[in-house]
Amino acid sequence: MLFREDKTAREEAMAVRTSAGWYRWQHDLIEVSGPDAGKLLDHLCVNDILGAGCGVSKYTTLLNENGTIVDDTIVTNLGNDVYWVSTLYGPRFAKWFEKWASEYDCTLKDRTYEVDMYAVQGPESAVVMNSILVKPVDELKRFRMEDNRLDGVDVRIHRSGFTGENGYEIYCPIEATETVRAALQKTGVKELRTLEVYVRSLPMEKGFALRQDMYGLTPYECGLGWSVKKDRDFIGKEALSARKTQHKLVGFTFTPERDGYEDIAQNEVIYHRGVPCGIARQMIYGYTVDKNIGFAIIETRFAENGTVLTVGPNRAVITVCDKAFLK
Repeated sequence: MLFREDKTAREEAMAVRTSAGWYRWQHDLIEVSGPDAGKLLDHLCVNDILGAGCGVSKYTTLLNENGTIVDDTIVTNLGNDVYWVSTLYGPRFAKWFEKWASEYDCTLKDRTYEVDMYAVQGPESAVVMNSILVKPVDELKRFRMEDNRLDGVDVRIHRSGFTGENGYEIYCPIEATETVRAALQKTGVKELRTLEVYVRSLPMEKGFALRQDMYGLTPYECGLGWSVKKDRDFIGKEALSARKTQHKLVGFTFTPERDGYEDIAQNEVIYHRGVPCGIARQMIYGYTVDKNIGFAIIETRFAENGTVLTVGPNRAVITVCDKAFLK
């Protein structure tokens, strides 16, 4: 369905793009600890986890033995052989951990129901954070986490987010969640209540894909080759090195731009002159770019920007473009 006429959703999206907005959205939070915690995570992930110092986070994918993506996560080194893994698929990560952890001295604990998370996103997010925290965040670098306090509550502040804007995440004990919520409400900054806005519309405009969009592809096919550290061992490395790039995760727009997509299902077949060449992953209305946008997996020979394709039962016309619709 279209969200263009949803006044509330538009106001929420524009708040993040022009000033600031906040929302509560805790991912599954898995804690891996023990003498070999870093070594195991380094083996599971394509990025260099052991190279992350205390308080440093790394975005990374996890591959299966065939070299394709099974999950994408943010791994944070909390120090003292303790790591947080932020994922949308905690139970699946736990099973993956169990499969490979037998030779490593470390344990897994699900902290999802013990720790809550609030995100503050937008160009003015630092101003908002400084108004409620004891310690200013001005010196906190991106993908860094540090301890702080908020109205007497010990919190962890992570400079990160999923909107493409400067932003911060507040991690607090679940029993203190109302204290954090009250502090954010007092700032007068808009609270985002529309899930489709902060999980899909805002991220997609900036080219941020969900794991469901990337599943079964390689990091290279998703434009994540920069995160693969080839000078170390990880699950799927050999298969990844031997695998040819056959598909590409791309963006697309509708032609004309005002066309809807309500009759197009996820994984709908995409055609080039009547011949199947890919599938649609997700579609949404982007309020900042003011048009319908989507992600698709396309055969590489048809994945060049400007290629015209069709999708759906009514063969809506789409044009391939960069995943980032908003630079």
